[in-house]
Amino acid sequence: MKKFNYRRIILIVLFVVLTITSLFIGVSKGVTLKALLQGNKEAWLLFRYSRWPRTMAIILSASALSVGGLIMQSIGRNKFISPSTVGTTDSAMLGVLLSYLLIGSKNVYSKFLFAFVFAFLSTFIFMKFLSKLKHRDIAYIPLLGIMYGSVIAAFTTFIAMQTDSLDIINQLMHGQFTSITRSNYLMLLIVIVPLVLSFIFATRFSIVSAGEDFATNLGVKYNRVVMLGLLLVSLISVTTFLTVGPLPFIGLIIPNLISKFYGDNVKNSILDVVLFGAVFVLINDIIARVIIYPSEISVSLVMGVIGAVIFLTMILKGVRK
Repeated sequence: MKKFNYRRIILIVLFVVLTITSLFIGVSKGVTLKALLQGNKEAWLLFRYSRWPRTMAIILSASALSVGGLIMQSIGRNKFISPSTVGTTDSAMLGVLLSYLLIGSKNVYSKFLFAFVFAFLSTFIFMKFLSKLKHRDIAYIPLLGIMYGSVIAAFTTFIAMQTDSLDIINQLMHGQFTSITRSNYLMLLIVIVPLVLSFIFATRFSIVSAGEDFATNLGVKYNRVVMLGLLLVSLISVTTFLTVGPLPFIGLIIPNLISKFYGDNVKNSILDVVLFGAVFVLINDIIARVIIYPSEISVSLVMGVIGAVIFLTMILKGVRK
């Protein structure tokens, strides 16, 4: 236990340091600790409406997506699946497009509703298909999920091309925090609800990961817990997707890296998953902001490169084992 607590303390220290660093990095050099302490109005204005919402958006989206990946891997009983590899995000994009085409407006609530319904149904279908498979090879399942998501993405692009609506999906193709506004930040607060519920039901998710028979013997309603997990994952995926765009690999690699220290116990690892997810995205966002300063590149590009290397390493190790 001392070892685990020691690692958690390191994560907390890194989280605090990176959060403070993120708050004071930007094009404007007027936002400094000295300016804020002196009550500089311009500095406080930028801090309140730009730096603070952006940093909080990073923390909330990273933490939520990491937990979403942890839940999906538990209920799917496979370490290499996540919302981004089973078509959840792709289905959310299809929902956004259909919302625009059918309702004819860019109202955020209609987009959210359509995206949530499509993300949930798509994830439910894939998980149902997964439960019927006899061959559950560790690398075979995520490949099926990626193929499934690619088919949905291709169908979405086809509809967009036929209706001259490519600009709708192009706006959501790249994950970034540069366009975070106060309204987007307030919408992102929705993920607090599934995060809290994930902590409450963490033990049940751990039990479900051992299989339906084991969960039933312990008095856990397997199907209800799985359904709750899918709802939480869909809600997290849609909220983050609509506010900051796709953030690749985070729901996939963070739970895997943390599980090396805590095993598959969701209750023991969920706090560290939240902290490590936030630390990981904060590091990537800082790199994206300083690599070509004063301009910046999309954080999803940086995460795509780093995440791909980590994911391929995990896949190769998993296949060898």
